[in-house]
Amino acid sequence: MTEVALLLMSHGSFAQAALASAELIAGPQKNCQTLGVNLDDQVDQLRQAMQAKVESLDTGVGLLVLTDILGGTPTNLASALLERSDVLISTGLNLPVLLEVLLQRKSSLAKLRPVIQEAYQAGQVFRDQETLLQMEADDDDSL
Repeated sequence: MTEVALLLMSHGSFAQAALASAELIAGPQKNCQTLGVNLDDQVDQLRQAMQAKVESLDTGVGLLVLTDILGGTPTNLASALLERSDVLISTGLNLPVLLEVLLQRKSSLAKLRPVIQEAYQAGQVFRDQETLLQMEADDDDSL
């Protein structure tokens, strides 16, 4: 089985930077493209660029599109891909989710969906003085 194809779409260069950061940790990635949307871009040109990037990918196992913001231009553009039955779009692109996806791309889109949901939840942690003190107390208790 080959890997799920991956298209990262964002405002500006966020998608490219997210992939570059993830590759520092997970290594170079294949079957992956990025597309950034800038203020002076024309929607028709972006749509053509998106289609060209999708066509360059091996989507035999499916195409996962990670976008930055629900309702933003990248997500709206990506939604046109939903005419295909082998596409899953997930909004809220972040590094914990991207890393989890990269590490589990050999699975199916259906299996990636809960992985993405869990990564979102696990990737958000609030830290403040109280939680720091509790962590220190927990460490002391384990001695």
